[in-house]
Amino acid sequence: MAEADDAETLTTPPGEHAAGVRRRPEFRKGRPTLTRERIARAALEILGEAGPAELTMRAVGTRLGVSPRALYNYVADRRDLLGEIVAVCQGDRPQPRLDTDRWQESLRTHCRDLRAWYRAHPGMLALARAEDLTPFASADLLRPDDALVGFFLDLGFSPQNAYRAWSITVLQVSGFAEVWDAWHDRPPSGSDPAAWTGVPPDPAAGELPHLRRVAAESASEPPDVLFESVLTMLIAGLEAMR
Repeated sequence: MAEADDAETLTTPPGEHAAGVRRRPEFRKGRPTLTRERIARAALEILGEAGPAELTMRAVGTRLGVSPRALYNYVADRRDLLGEIVAVCQGDRPQPRLDTDRWQESLRTHCRDLRAWYRAHPGMLALARAEDLTPFASADLLRPDDALVGFFLDLGFSPQNAYRAWSITVLQVSGFAEVWDAWHDRPPSGSDPAAWTGVPPDPAAGELPHLRRVAAESASEPPDVLFESVLTMLIAGLEAMR
């Protein structure tokens, strides 16, 4: 596939040519060489900062310091770019390390890893709501989900309950990352999540007594602590389903 703007000179670091094999140069006129993965990761940055509506070929080109035309040497169109975004994102997804002999501990570990993955790819859930990404599903992409379902089946869940356990686990983790983590990781301008108590400033006397009571004791609880409570409740619910 031809490089964009072929008239520019490619600069290959010393040692890149070995045994007669020509490798793609790492840099070109001071900029990283374009690849499908680099383009997709730039798109992921835009998704996390601005959301799906701002994900355009022009925005990606600007992020990479190239013209939109240069991108078309690597991705056919925006739809092809979406497919590469899904592939890159799923390639980063942690593989489940689940053990039925210590199922509660290993499930906690997997949920923590899954939460970290969602936090590292902000905007992907919003993209999945805005675009139909199901055509990009493949056996490789769904293997972690298959492993999690198999884990629940091995624990003795019925197929129906294994499906429910898998769905609830993913929903709990993704929902926490999408709502609570997103607010703390990328708060709106001028807001301070750590200062929010759940009670509006200066409510009338006697208003919201129950929220006042819990706010005084736990509103400043860090997200990591709250997430562990979510996992405790999740595991208790799963135990009741077995």
